[in-house]
Amino acid sequence: MFACHWRAMGTEYVLHLPHSDLGLAEAVAAELREETRRLERQLSLYLPDSDLCYLNAHAHKHPVRVEPELFRLLQTCKELHELTEGAFDPTVTPLLRLWGFVDKQFRVPPAEAVEESLERVGMDFVLLEPEGCWVYYALPGVELSFGAIGKGWAIAQCVRILRELGIESALVDAGGSTLYALGAPPDAEGWLFRMPDGSETLLRDVAVGVSGDAEQYFEANGVRYGHIIDPRTGYPAPSRPPVTLIGDDPILCDALSTALYIEPSLSKIALTRCRSVSVSTAIDGCSK
Repeated sequence: MFACHWRAMGTEYVLHLPHSDLGLAEAVAAELREETRRLERQLSLYLPDSDLCYLNAHAHKHPVRVEPELFRLLQTCKELHELTEGAFDPTVTPLLRLWGFVDKQFRVPPAEAVEESLERVGMDFVLLEPEGCWVYYALPGVELSFGAIGKGWAIAQCVRILRELGIESALVDAGGSTLYALGAPPDAEGWLFRMPDGSETLLRDVAVGVSGDAEQYFEANGVRYGHIIDPRTGYPAPSRPPVTLIGDDPILCDALSTALYIEPSLSKIALTRCRSVSVSTAIDGCSK
């Protein structure tokens, strides 16, 4: 089994290929590595010269034309924001900064500061003009980031490349929380995946998205604050067991797992788009 590891977009990517041709496997890995790093240069909040940082710095002053691919991502974000009734919202960035999850200088902000930041949160402030792929922010201080969808977007592009290269069996994984199982390894029914609760399942031609606050959080005065901010309240979502979605589309699994972690009542909506949902409590029609 060939395995290649690399870092991009703030996480570790792993490609597993059951291929005996080492040269071919390394060439495939190089293609995916370059694609994820290209996307990092486009979507990163931490690279000052990224397309996203340029957009955040200028789109409130005048419309900014973006590449069609980035425009499609923004359209997808708009659609998911509406589908989840605001639980998924890439404009949550001012709140992430306020709580210290961008600069890692964690703090509990005063309620007044939370309210002030909330005034700049909402995908309704991001105006899209499809004819020319123009983007405009309706208010100064509106700021996008793609932490809740970027890995799913990258995995989807990796799967596209794998299929274009004629690869029939592979597992591509972003940080253990977003992945896609293409086909199955030789002499197996699927790729083995360990769920957050310790159970195991076989995956074949499906994506997985997992959201939780087990790794990114801080504590203050005995209270735990996770990095998943509820964009409707301005405060971290209550800590709960991770949410896992399994479905056809890694983009949806990534984004909807975050939305469902914030708002568990969205489970029925998630099930209309994904094959199964695993959460801490039983939900009709879900895999537990």
